[in-house]
Amino acid sequence: MQLNPITQTPTTIITGFLGAGKTTLINQLLAHKDAQPWALLINEFGKIGVDGDLITKDSTLAIKEVSGGCICCTSQLPLQIALVRLLAEHRPHRLMIEPTGLAHPDELLEQLSQPHWQTSLKLTAVICVLSAAQWQQDKYRQHDGYIAHVRHADAVVVNRLDCLERPDELMAWLNDISPTAQIFTDTIDAAAATKLLDMPHHTKTAKRQVPLTLIRPASQQMSKPSDDTDGTLPYRYHESMAGYQVGGWRLPDDWQFDSYELQKWLLARPNYLRIKGIVHTNEGWLALNITADSISISDSTPHSDTKIELIFDSKDSLSDDTWQDWDNQLMTLICADS
Repeated sequence: MQLNPITQTPTTIITGFLGAGKTTLINQLLAHKDAQPWALLINEFGKIGVDGDLITKDSTLAIKEVSGGCICCTSQLPLQIALVRLLAEHRPHRLMIEPTGLAHPDELLEQLSQPHWQTSLKLTAVICVLSAAQWQQDKYRQHDGYIAHVRHADAVVVNRLDCLERPDELMAWLNDISPTAQIFTDTIDAAAATKLLDMPHHTKTAKRQVPLTLIRPASQQMSKPSDDTDGTLPYRYHESMAGYQVGGWRLPDDWQFDSYELQKWLLARPNYLRIKGIVHTNEGWLALNITADSISISDSTPHSDTKIELIFDSKDSLSDDTWQDWDNQLMTLICADS
């Protein structure tokens, strides 16, 4: 049987800095999906691949993860392979792309606007998720990459707005950087989800008063992403990428951690930017999604392995010895009867 060609798949890009709440928004959008098949492409900064396990799945959702680097500033090949597979194998009614929180939205948009994607993809809104709690801090508000996510957005979804004493200041900041973006601050109900997903994309030009440093010299670009590890467990790694330090573990599913001691140990890591994981503990499986501003720990269904990943700023010097010490400490938290 000959399949019809894939044409004009509505494609939504969901951006936002590390820990902004992109996964939460995706789950909110999925809660209102129809019965048609959808696809989700997730790009993770680290090599472990945790975010896909934090998504609420059903049989009509296909998920593909591209791990180990940013699809916006490395070779286009991993992005092209992942997209071709998703479109050809699942023929989705709708596609969502979640780049890493350290992505360069303009570079991703440029890639997806190339002629060879014009037939199969129809770019809809670029949705930026912004945490008001992060925005209060100068290190985020003045960060070129943070600004870039907002500047290229057709819509901005603001969460944790209640933590601001002067929310009008945030609104003024958003309007200065992206005056045409529609702003959503309420719960994403069915009507808001439909509006977000069907919103058209509008190409934007740079504003001179917002300095950006988006193009990195080759010496600062990430290594080529890989889809996953080779499957051998236990697996451990750590490395420096694009001004950040990242490390993680994949461990057999029958290794159980002491839940309280593990959470206490993870939260004691100095100056972490992000902690995420799917972990088998003596209290069951847990999903961890932690930033410096928020902690989300919830029950999870069983998985094929335990995954933990940590991200730090490069200014925090973490030597090989530090990571080895952490590995040794982590192993002592495994229950004796595992």
